[in-house]
Amino acid sequence: MGFSFFYKKKERPFLVLDVGTEAVKVLACRKENSKTVILGAATQYFERYGVFNGQDFAAEIIKKAILKAIAGAEQDFIIYSERAKMPALVTLPPDVLRAEIIEQTFRQKDSKKKIARKEEKIILEQVFKGAQEEISQTFFKKFGILPKDINWISFNILNIKVDGYSVRWVQGYNGRELKFKILVIFSPKYYFESAQKILESLKLRVSKIIHLTEVLPVVFGEKISDGIFIDVGGRISQIFLIKNEELMQFRELEKGGEIFTQKLSETLGIDIESARIFKEKYASKQLSPESEQRIREIFLKEKRTWYESLDIFSSPIFLFGGASLLPEIRETPGESKVFYPKDLSNIEDATNKINVPQYTPSLLIAQFYGKEILRHNSSSR
Repeated sequence: MGFSFFYKKKERPFLVLDVGTEAVKVLACRKENSKTVILGAATQYFERYGVFNGQDFAAEIIKKAILKAIAGAEQDFIIYSERAKMPALVTLPPDVLRAEIIEQTFRQKDSKKKIARKEEKIILEQVFKGAQEEISQTFFKKFGILPKDINWISFNILNIKVDGYSVRWVQGYNGRELKFKILVIFSPKYYFESAQKILESLKLRVSKIIHLTEVLPVVFGEKISDGIFIDVGGRISQIFLIKNEELMQFRELEKGGEIFTQKLSETLGIDIESARIFKEKYASKQLSPESEQRIREIFLKEKRTWYESLDIFSSPIFLFGGASLLPEIRETPGESKVFYPKDLSNIEDATNKINVPQYTPSLLIAQFYGKEILRHNSSSR
């Protein structure tokens, strides 16, 4: 008779590296049975504001910020000697690592013939190629980037319908019209290769470069099956529509906390860094009522711009990310709620530092990776 229920199975620690448009977040984590334990955490802002605005990926600035963030996490958990061994899950800024949901239709010549395994492979190759071509055309029109300069990272099938009926795969089915909803993750080659060089120079063992669209439905779907989720970033915000645990829509909004920081800087005549700190104090209610009222007046135009750009009228809305604590963001029309790290289940914070929604995206990635570990362990038994 065993006593395994008293034993906490500890997996090898892993890193989550979340590179945004204005800061880097680093988590050192470990999976212990069903829990994800946070061993170390740190955030580091880029020294030069708006790193990703130009053509240059500003490799040295980003590398320096990542090293500082890792050093910050090391204060909680010594990871330097382990870094080369620890798997690292990485996400890149939304304007570098991109996602599109594309629908493709394939019509069978013989609607009565069941689809064999070999035919399924051919069909998938064709619909993935069609998705590539559609994205390439749109991307070229918008940014002038040629198809050969796009790096295709992954193709994830969200939904398949055969003559209007939802199926998990097409093998073994017969029908005339096959419809596929595909999540495509891609990146401009120049930026992606620059990011890879930075990660290689840091001697990180990158397990996967991942987009939040791949993560959010899997982690949130168990707890919240329907809703609009908004990751409010610095320069770019990401909007996810989930229905019945499925990602239905995804879009990016080229606005976030930066517009409020910029406004404070211009109005008060202070530098960007000071404006950001002042904005964060305002968001966390550390200012006097008089100062709060003054800032609300300063932000009136930006608040209106945010609402008009959002163009969302349904609810519930769940907000997270660095700028989600701003009253101007929280007061989004409709039923809205800020999603804090404490709202995620099966998280154990050994650092007692993970208490702001800025870390929610990183924790979603950590939980997703933890689920992958559990799935791998259960399948290998």
